Amino acid sequence: MMKSGLLLLILLSLLGCGASTEDKLNEAILDAEIALGSSNCQYAIDVLESYGRVNTHARYLKTLSSAYACRAGYSTPTFFTNDLSLTATPAPLGGTTIYSTSGATVSNPLENDTSFVDLQTAINILLYAGNLSATTEPFATNRALKFSSDEAADMNSQLLFMELVQLGKYMRVYGNGNSLGVKGAGNPLLNTCFTTYTDAALPVLVGTTLPAHGGACQGINAGHAQLAIGIGAATRKKRLCHGVVLMNGIFDILPTVVNSASGGSLAGISSVSDASITAAKLVVTTAFPAIGAVLTTANQTNCENDAIVSVASLEGYFALMMESMYQ
Repeated sequence: MMKSGLLLLILLSLLGCGASTEDKLNEAILDAEIALGSSNCQYAIDVLESYGRVNTHARYLKTLSSAYACRAGYSTPTFFTNDLSLTATPAPLGGTTIYSTSGATVSNPLENDTSFVDLQTAINILLYAGNLSATTEPFATNRALKFSSDEAADMNSQLLFMELVQLGKYMRVYGNGNSLGVKGAGNPLLNTCFTTYTDAALPVLVGTTLPAHGGACQGINAGHAQLAIGIGAATRKKRLCHGVVLMNGIFDILPTVVNSASGGSLAGISSVSDASITAAKLVVTTAFPAIGAVLTTANQTNCENDAIVSVASLEGYFALMMESMYQ
C-alpha cells in the first residue's frame, strides 16, 4: 500500500514538473509579447532564447521570429499601413525597394548590415520550423506536416511579409534603386543590372544585351560590384543564391496567402497570382532549360553547395527572373 502511494506521489510530481515547464514557457512567451508591444525587442529575444530554440512550438517560434524582426526595424502594422500597397509600384515587385523598412545602413556588402542579418534570422526561424533539417527545402508543404493548418497559415503569412521586405532590401542595394524605386538610379554612375552575365548562354542573352523585359538592365557587364565576377566564386554564388532563395520562397507561399486572405488587405500583391508565377517560370525554363534546380530551391545551403546549381544557371535566373521582377 505504501509503495503504491509512493509511486502515485512520484507520478504526480513528474506530471506537475511537466505542466510547470509548459506553463513557464507560455509565461515567457506572454512576457515577450508584452515586451514587443513596447518595442523592447532585445528583452523579448533574451527571454525566449533562454529556453533554447523550441522548434516545435508554433507560438514560441512566431514570437521569437517577431522579436528578431523587431530588432531589424520591421513592424507588421507599418508594413500594412505604409508599405504593402507600394509593392507593385514599379511592377511586379519593384515597389518592395521603397518600403519604409527596406533600407540598409550597410550595403557594401549587404550581409554586414545588422538589420538584414536580424531579418534573415527571423525568416529562418519560421522557414525551418518543426525541426526541418538544414538541407530540407523549406517549402510550405513541409511545414504543413509539422503544424496544424491554422499554425502553418499564420507562419506563412508572417514569412511572406518579412521575405518581401528582405527582398526589397536585396533588390534596392544590388539593383541600385533610388528613393522612388527607379532601378539603376541610386547612383547613376554605378550598375543598372543585378550582376554580370558573361557565363549565361544564349538565348538568355541577345547579342550583348538582355531581352526587353530586363528594363534598365541591358548590358551584360553592368552588374553590381558585389555580385559581379571578381569578388570570388564562392562569395558570388552565396550572394546570388540569397536572391534566388528569397524569390523562390515568396513564390512558394504568396499564392496560398493571397488566396486565403479576406477583403482587400493584400490588394498590393494580389496581382502576383499562382498563374502568373507559373507563367514566369515557364518563360524562364523555355528560354534557358539549363536553369534546372535553381527554380526549385529555397534552401541557401543547398543552393550554395549543390553542383547542379551552376553559376551559368544562377545568371540565367537573374537575367530572366530577377531583372524582370525589378525593371
